[in-house]
Amino acid sequence: MSTIAIIGGGPRGISVLERIAAQVSSDPATSTEAPLTVHLVDAVEPGAGQVWRTDQTRTLCMNTLADAVTLFTEPGSSVSAPVVEGPTMYEWIRLIRGDSLSATADPSGAKAALFHTHRAAVPGEFHSEIAATKPESHPSRALYGEYLRWVLSTVLARAPKGMEVRVHRARAMAIVPVTGADGMVRDVITLSDGLTLTADASVLALGWTDNDPDPLEGFTATAVEMHPSLTWVRPGNPADQAIAGLSAGDEILVRGLGMGFFDLLAMVTIDRGGKFLPDPTARSGLTYRPSGREPKLAVTSHHGYPYQPKPVLHALPSPAPLSRFRAAAALIPEDAPAGSVDFGATLWPAILRDAQAAYYTVLLGGTCPGHDADPDLLASVLAVVDDPSSDPWRLQDSAALAALVPDAADRFTLDFYADPVASFTAAAESSGTDADIAAFTEFIGNRLSEDLREATLGRNSAVKAGLAVIGAARKPAAVLDEPGRFTVRSRRAEYAELRRVGQMVGSGPPAFRTAELLCLVDAGYVRFLGAHPTMVVDPEKPAFAMSSPTTGDATVHATALVDAWLHTPDARTSAEPLTRQLRLDGRLRPFTLADGSVTTSPEVDLSSGLLVHPDGSVDPRVHMLGIPLANFRADMTISPMPRTDPLMLQETDAAAVSALRIARGMARSSSGSAAGSAAGSPQV
Repeated sequence: MSTIAIIGGGPRGISVLERIAAQVSSDPATSTEAPLTVHLVDAVEPGAGQVWRTDQTRTLCMNTLADAVTLFTEPGSSVSAPVVEGPTMYEWIRLIRGDSLSATADPSGAKAALFHTHRAAVPGEFHSEIAATKPESHPSRALYGEYLRWVLSTVLARAPKGMEVRVHRARAMAIVPVTGADGMVRDVITLSDGLTLTADASVLALGWTDNDPDPLEGFTATAVEMHPSLTWVRPGNPADQAIAGLSAGDEILVRGLGMGFFDLLAMVTIDRGGKFLPDPTARSGLTYRPSGREPKLAVTSHHGYPYQPKPVLHALPSPAPLSRFRAAAALIPEDAPAGSVDFGATLWPAILRDAQAAYYTVLLGGTCPGHDADPDLLASVLAVVDDPSSDPWRLQDSAALAALVPDAADRFTLDFYADPVASFTAAAESSGTDADIAAFTEFIGNRLSEDLREATLGRNSAVKAGLAVIGAARKPAAVLDEPGRFTVRSRRAEYAELRRVGQMVGSGPPAFRTAELLCLVDAGYVRFLGAHPTMVVDPEKPAFAMSSPTTGDATVHATALVDAWLHTPDARTSAEPLTRQLRLDGRLRPFTLADGSVTTSPEVDLSSGLLVHPDGSVDPRVHMLGIPLANFRADMTISPMPRTDPLMLQETDAAAVSALRIARGMARSSSGSAAGSAAGSPQV
């Protein structure tokens, strides 16, 4: 018997299983070989995993649009195992509603046929959401979990002859190589329920994993132990954070202004009975009706500014224009060695010029409010944009541009959107005014109002068009870097800036979350402390004490602290049992840059996903995929988007084909060894 273990039952684990089944189904010879057993292991909810578990609050929504995510390969995909067509999430929702898919969406009818053969049984509490969902909706994470569970159910129902799937709700605790009676080495995986699995090949699709506490977390934990009146909500998946103990009416300190913060905001208001009601007289468009059970929030983060809202398009977004970037990328040799490509000199300027061009194309294209179409002026502006002597980062300072666009408010200030807090600090210093918490909160509120206005303009927003380029450039830039082709200097400078700014402007919340935040700011429930915070524990009160140089180091005390963010998985300090053991056993090494500096990500063989050992050899059995590899492989945190040949599905396909090849090879070798032994020959 051949055996494969898949550790992690979220989207990647399911996809690996589906790809194995597709490969087995396509090869008639496999039915005559040794039977195949695949173990799918997940500690939370096999099929949905932890992040997308179906019992979480439906207040938490996806950061992806309903018709912009799939888990099925499509015709023309770069995969080895055969394509198995299936509906996107939105198409699945439409089929549940009884709608038909168009010939454009489902030309062969394969998607609808798969659904009607394996109908979805979705609990009744999702029916109203399903009825209201549009292609551009942000579905609840729990509903996406139902989609994932349905995909798994189709794979299990369609498992080919000779393939058995066993699903385990448990945590993998250890992985140890063991030599069997046939002389073959396999891995024995111990589960938290005491069961052991013997695997010819394993695929680790672990998702977001925790790390050992760093010194600051260790200090915080010790402080909480010493002062039981303090509450610390540790970093983690928002649905799993222990926020129930946060007291109503108290002000709590929050670190983090990304998606974890917006999730927290919703859970301590909406999930506690608060209501956001339409109010056309308010700048947020909302008014908040409190339940009396919500706390107040004093919020800070490293950069001090909330992630930008996504534009309201009433449709799926169009691809961002990246012509200059693609032209620059085409000049990079395919065999460029590691550490040889200066991103800052070759690619970053092209991305910035694409962003500037996108901004002015909308501004002067006739759709931006307050501006008429002026093709001649646009052509002149684009000439300035493409002038090699101009600085695309601060193009607003160009005399040539100022002559064409005399109103400074009409020029694109990329550097401002990259760091709005810096402009507040500079303005306070130049005017000599107090940079206190109230003034900074007012500044953020005004900026949120403007961010929301731009988001509401959708495709008519020049600002959103320009920023969309920065967000969209992250994936193709990461593909060019893979693995580690950018120089270490530019990787730590301009490339890090692309990733930081791109995350802030391209991976932010739905606009309605920004509206809710602004509403709470205006209602006095949220205030902002600034950037680069310092946190200590005042043992006299006792209380957490937070301050920021942005607001004059004014200290805010609170008895509760929430870290509204997730750890970045780090192979060097991982608390995940298998990752830690594989590193200590010399079967995993963190990826090293050209200058010898070590990253957080394990190194794998790009063609298969097999782990790379410290000596550079490739592990014979264990693959690792996904989020833990984010500093080594491209696009590891993005869900598969339809019509894009998703890199995630290429990754899971390659690992599935590799794992099946290894398992079949082990079965043949074992069979040969047994036959040789029976004939009196020594075992290999």
